[in-house]
Amino acid sequence: MANQSSVAVQLKRLRERANLSVREVAAAIEKPASTYASYEDKYKKSYLPVDLVKELIPVFTRRGITEEELYALAGLEHARRMRARMRTGDDEGQMATLMELDLRAGAGQVSMIDSERIAAEWQIPADLFRAQTSAPLSALRIITIYGDSMEPELAAGARVVVDTTDRTPSPPGVFVIYDGLGLVVKRVEHMARSEPARVRLSSDNPKYQAYELTLDEAQIQGRVIGRWRWM
Repeated sequence: MANQSSVAVQLKRLRERANLSVREVAAAIEKPASTYASYEDKYKKSYLPVDLVKELIPVFTRRGITEEELYALAGLEHARRMRARMRTGDDEGQMATLMELDLRAGAGQVSMIDSERIAAEWQIPADLFRAQTSAPLSALRIITIYGDSMEPELAAGARVVVDTTDRTPSPPGVFVIYDGLGLVVKRVEHMARSEPARVRLSSDNPKYQAYELTLDEAQIQGRVIGRWRWM
């Protein structure tokens, strides 16, 4: 199994510890056995998809596997612990772990939430985010702006925080979208009464022309909710 990733090996070990067969797990999450088996035998990425891990949690935890072990397969074990603290009101003074993605290395990357292009992990006070957003901290990502299309508002090199749960451009705002080659940052506005739904994408830099796409074509990845800027 030389082509297996370490996370595939870890998933198989957890399943075996839970005393479950491949077919039993596949049936429980309502997937073909061959589809689930591919995550143990052929999966090559660093982390499992978050949606898959969420489906596995009720199946594996009944057999003694902890949520922490399962979230670790998606690279979110720290974020899960932060969410648990927030549910109990115990987030005061705690630190949240936010992943910074390397978009430059991620050409062709379609999904921010499942991206394995992790450049860094940032420890940031959870209280800082609780005052600004109700989104799960595990859904927030940090990215760096490349290029000058969003200047002067977002200069090249600026870091921004993206809420990957907010993919609806109503109200309009700044979003990360997939443009067919990679992930880029644009202002996105829904075109009223368009059918099928269309959005207008524009840059802050006037030398770049605005253009329109259908909502599906835009493949919105999340809303930019904050930024860092050095004085």
